Amino acid sequence: MRRSAIVLCALVALQLSAAPAKPKKTTAKKTVAATAAATTAFTPADGVPITHGNDEKRNGPDGIYPDVTHNPGAIDPAITQENIAKNICNKDFKTGTVRPPSSYTTRVKKQQMADIYGDTVPQSAASLGGADYDEDKCVLHSNNARCYEEDHIISLQNGGAPSDPRNLFPEAYNTFVKKDHVGAREKDKVENYVHNGICLAVPNAKFSSGPKPSKRLTLEEGQRILAIDWYACYQSLADGKNCEPPD
Repeated sequence: MRRSAIVLCALVALQLSAAPAKPKKTTAKKTVAATAAATTAFTPADGVPITHGNDEKRNGPDGIYPDVTHNPGAIDPAITQENIAKNICNKDFKTGTVRPPSSYTTRVKKQQMADIYGDTVPQSAASLGGADYDEDKCVLHSNNARCYEEDHIISLQNGGAPSDPRNLFPEAYNTFVKKDHVGAREKDKVENYVHNGICLAVPNAKFSSGPKPSKRLTLEEGQRILAIDWYACYQSLADGKNCEPPD
């Protein structure tokens, strides 16, 4: 009996020593290089820049407009007057399908703020309210990127080039013309109006919020309103009038 027990113990010990070790669980980790590659993989596409004349007049101060030397506005050549019913005026069209990633636009915004527009006045997140961010606390030429919308000069709903830096501009939220608050959000209203004018005569068109003009705008007319003097259009809307495209 004792001999049988000894043999049994030896067999058990042999089986335990022969059993394969369980593989260790490994956690997949992104390398720094892979993360950087994912961030920089986006390749911007050129649009067609708007041509500006030396005799152009603008109703507002220079500070609310882009520098046309660097940021003249640019159009998407794939969108034409002949096909707007199939893209920007179509109810199935969504700007999100052509909008570039925020990682790209944020990088362009910071570069433009520092290199073109002199937005270098130090302003901490705490001075803007921290978690309770208040854009009304943004100072002129703040270096805080939250004080700006990286605006499409010719908006995507109006056939603007999505990723061409010439169509992008760090537009401040908290700017004034005399005592009127006029910034990025006010321009959004003009963009909606222009879109409604461009699509006015398109059957079953997609319209944006806000007023519609009493007569249609061509695609080119609407794009020139945005690229040359959107503020003049904003003034006309405030007076209850149609916007007239620049000469």
